[in-house]
Amino acid sequence: MAEQAEQSSLLPLADYSELTPEIMEQIDVVILELDSPLQNSFEICDLLNRLQNQYRHVYWVITLPAHLVNIAIERLLTARTSLLSLHEPMSSIIEHVFNSGAATERISTLLLQEKAAQSSGDEVVRTKLTFSERRVFRLISKGWRLNQIATLLEKNYKTISAQKSSAMRRLELKTDAEMYAWMISDSGMQELNLPPYSQEL
Repeated sequence: MAEQAEQSSLLPLADYSELTPEIMEQIDVVILELDSPLQNSFEICDLLNRLQNQYRHVYWVITLPAHLVNIAIERLLTARTSLLSLHEPMSSIIEHVFNSGAATERISTLLLQEKAAQSSGDEVVRTKLTFSERRVFRLISKGWRLNQIATLLEKNYKTISAQKSSAMRRLELKTDAEMYAWMISDSGMQELNLPPYSQEL
């Protein structure tokens, strides 16, 4: 494994569209997060499915929320795919990367537990924030600053700042202190699809 780690390199990409043929030919594992609005998720799954069929040497590690499990199972699950929770411990993600699924479960226990909880009546209906606003708030909740978010998402700083402001207006939050308090509240964690605050301690 040490030799494999020494020969490996990390290639961060901003968007699925950057998975070009030149890149796909050179890599063995793709790690990506699938957390888009439902309509976009179908389109992204179709794109990823085409890439899976074309580059069969690649192993796919996909993190996703429970409400997208059925779509991912139907369109993306193969013998060279692992579906993990957005809240998966880093150790589990690393295990899937280095084992390429050989000795790991293709659908993680944590993701199945989240799906079961959703099916039993705990499904979260998120309607307050737009997708862009929710994405900015999720990154802020993880400690990212606005200029870092702008760089990550390849957006103008003013655009990210405006999305933060519109989200705060929508939620009737007047200060950053109120925003952070909302983020760690039950409703905030549900809206942002975050794990309970105690799990991160």
